[in-house]
Amino acid sequence: MSPQRPGALPVATTNRPPAALTPTVLAVHSCAPSRCPKPRAAPHSAKRHSNKSEKKRHTSIFRAFFANYPEFQYNTGRSAILEFYRLCDFNHWDRDDPEREKAHKAFKDALVKEFNDVYGTDEKDINSWHKICTVVNIDPLPDTLRKARDAVLSKHINLVDLVDHPTGHVRAYDSLEGLRTYTIATGKYFPRENAYAEGLLKYLLREIHSKYAGHRKLGDCRRRRR
Repeated sequence: MSPQRPGALPVATTNRPPAALTPTVLAVHSCAPSRCPKPRAAPHSAKRHSNKSEKKRHTSIFRAFFANYPEFQYNTGRSAILEFYRLCDFNHWDRDDPEREKAHKAFKDALVKEFNDVYGTDEKDINSWHKICTVVNIDPLPDTLRKARDAVLSKHINLVDLVDHPTGHVRAYDSLEGLRTYTIATGKYFPRENAYAEGLLKYLLREIHSKYAGHRKLGDCRRRRR
């Protein structure tokens, strides 16, 4: 069974994220991404989730959000955030439209809840870090919490892609600039702050923005208003 690849095609829309969101980066030091070997039988080898599990995931949190707009046909085969932009265009929402702002807040909540549901919430749980290691092709899995955490933070990864593709093969970019270009082109911005963000996600976001700020001012990476 071939793993699902993250969608990377830009979407032409006037409803991309506001300036308050920033490209989500997972590191400042990374080597070129490598192909993940076949899972080993060792205790710490990476395990893949089934497509059935991913399909079930798409019928819960995100499907519940899009169900609020019955005239819109939600495509579960595409990135949920790109489907949100399509929803904005479908409803002809301007950026300052109160309905868009309400929908955007609810979608960001759904995105964060989805991350929590897939990867867990405890930053001290090695199993949560192992799940992330699996989808970014780190194999064999690190055998300590610190090693697993450092392995994840050594990558340049888009957090929205982690949510979209929990079955694996999320691309790690060679540089911050490469990730920035991808994030801007696709509009895959992850919210910096959210009431539903818990331990693991808060840890990642704190590390992300701390390390990213050390290389480039955050303001330089915000998407231009359209």
